[in-house]
Amino acid sequence: METPTSSEPPRLSVLFGVFFKISAVTVGGGLTMIPVMEREFLEKRRWLTEEDMIDAVAVVQSMPGVIAVNMALITGYRMARLPGAFVSALAVVIPPFFAILIIASCFAAISGQETVSAAFRAVRAAVCALILLSALKLGRKLLKRAFPVVVTAAAFLVFVFLPQVNAALVIALAGVAGWFARAPEETEGPKP
Repeated sequence: METPTSSEPPRLSVLFGVFFKISAVTVGGGLTMIPVMEREFLEKRRWLTEEDMIDAVAVVQSMPGVIAVNMALITGYRMARLPGAFVSALAVVIPPFFAILIIASCFAAISGQETVSAAFRAVRAAVCALILLSALKLGRKLLKRAFPVVVTAAAFLVFVFLPQVNAALVIALAGVAGWFARAPEETEGPKP
């Protein structure tokens, strides 16, 4: 990744506040946070470039663990090294931790109510829309050449028709295919 586009690294309190806010206002996990993070990190604060964001999303989705925490670790580290990674990850974990505590304490009382079930159905629909938005925005930026389009289509078909195939295997195979596709370009050297 390149150096941050902003002139100086943010203070730890700013990192904490940004990640806390993102975590507190997004529902549905790491994928739904991506459009909010993109707006915050690319457009508003200019901490990342568009290419940095695409690379970070690709890395966090292929790593084990929670996407939001992985993204906080990578971005926090990039902005303020180990203290930044720690503060960002902590900020991202606090809102869902307390939300889960509150929901767990009230769950028995609200679990059978039709209005609560209807609210959760609506939330799930909105989460699907956010995930689709993330996929479309990343796809528009990434799928500009034939090779990424072919890899995306192949991975999509594997996931649709062979759902038992492990996603990590598909990601690893895509990485190997990208490496082999890039290898001939590198051996040719620069064009005169």
